[in-house]
Amino acid sequence: MRINSTAIFKGVMIIFPLAISCTTAAPVTSSTIRKDMAAIKRDINVNRSDINSLKNKRVGNTGFYYVVDIEGNVVFHPQTALIGTSFKNHWFINKIITERSGCLTYPLGNRTHVVFFEQLNDSEILCLSIVSDDIRQTSLECRQAELK
Repeated sequence: MRINSTAIFKGVMIIFPLAISCTTAAPVTSSTIRKDMAAIKRDINVNRSDINSLKNKRVGNTGFYYVVDIEGNVVFHPQTALIGTSFKNHWFINKIITERSGCLTYPLGNRTHVVFFEQLNDSEILCLSIVSDDIRQTSLECRQAELK
């Protein structure tokens, strides 16, 4: 069963898809996330239509993939209504666009969210957003983002 969780952040409503499952998955670590992202990047760069397989791909209970371009526009998101939306004026997207590879954490409500991101090609960045509770240990490489 899938439900949506919404949050209001700086006057913008953000919808986070959540997958509720009773199955046991392998522990989520930053290492497994990085390996998964490398495989996804390789697959998408070989066959662009593989990007569509991300729509139903979940990591842990809350993790999901999306792609933004270097202008801050959503190229792919499991919530299809967000595709084409510009988030260039949002601090975390600006960090992702500027750094193009890395990991950041930020508080949202009473939870800490983690975003892993890797440059997909010259103009796009693959991102994974996940609640930190889903990760066995939050990586030291992830730094607390400054909210602006």
